Amino acid sequence: MTQPREIRVIEQKKLLVSVRKAAQILDVSERVVYDLCYSEELESVKIGPKKWIRRITCESLNEYVENAVRESRIDHEHGSQTPLKGGAP
Repeated sequence: MTQPREIRVIEQKKLLVSVRKAAQILDVSERVVYDLCYSEELESVKIGPKKWIRRITCESLNEYVENAVRESRIDHEHGSQTPLKGGAP
């Protein structure tokens, strides 16, 4: 049995991306990205002198998509159609 291929939505040229870029990568709204950060499904850091700039780690984007694909496969195998958190049904 072969190992599942690792899914990469973003290469590690950058360590962090903006909320807007993360939303574009995931094809969701910026609000969804913030919600995923608040629920700790995406890892983010606050930077800047007043810590008001939020950036998303590229690794957490990759992990989120890998987990979403894995959950989707499991749901598909079991005939369940539960929507992904933060995504469209």
